[in-house]
Amino acid sequence: MYLFKKIFSRLFFPVPLSLELIWVGLILVWLRPQRQMGKWILSGGVVIFTLLSFHPISNALLEPLESQYLPLKVQSPNAGESIVETRHVKWVVVLSGGGAERPGYPLASQLSSATVLRLVEGIALYQKLPGVKMLISGSTGEAVLMHQFVLTFGVPREDVVVESNSRDTKDQSRFIADIVEKEALVLVTEASHMPRSMALFRKQGLSPIAAPVGHRIGQSTEFQWWDLVPSAESLKVAERAFYEYLGLGWAALRGQI
Repeated sequence: MYLFKKIFSRLFFPVPLSLELIWVGLILVWLRPQRQMGKWILSGGVVIFTLLSFHPISNALLEPLESQYLPLKVQSPNAGESIVETRHVKWVVVLSGGGAERPGYPLASQLSSATVLRLVEGIALYQKLPGVKMLISGSTGEAVLMHQFVLTFGVPREDVVVESNSRDTKDQSRFIADIVEKEALVLVTEASHMPRSMALFRKQGLSPIAAPVGHRIGQSTEFQWWDLVPSAESLKVAERAFYEYLGLGWAALRGQI
């Protein structure tokens, strides 16, 4: 089921979906009885690809996900009162965002940019919240790299707990719930991934405090002329939105949230 979900969902990402429609349309265009249908399908693929290549469209898809949880603002212990009440927090939990062991490459190059951002935020929160432990979660290879990263940047080994059995966010929520039990935690993951993560963790009976990072949509909404130029970056933003909406739909269908 896990492999089916991972493979099947990618068929509905923006670029594969557009190309599927374009190729099906082209084939039907060459089949005389189905030519009219082929034109409509081909046109649909071109329209989808074109629209999602523009920042205003892709941003509009991702913004509802990224805006659900504001960045967590925590002051250092000597800098005054915290914006969010965090005195009861016992754990800073960082979810992996991808990575693969590549001997000979710098550690940061073996982790995805999403994972590095999450770890940096997790370390910063660890430093600001006295008495907490860091819990890093990912598949075996990712977890090893994440562990090395936080140790390299000064987190004491005795303050790090590693969860390395999970394959997806559902697994992470379940395994982490077994570790932290009912203790309060701050959850660090990508902004667009946060709505699904929070829902999965709450389903396990936890009440995490969201600490989203890796926002892909800037704070400024001022229109720029280059927003009208199609870009691969815009397709990446749309792909991220599709990934999360499909994940939310799957989780809801399976009764996980």
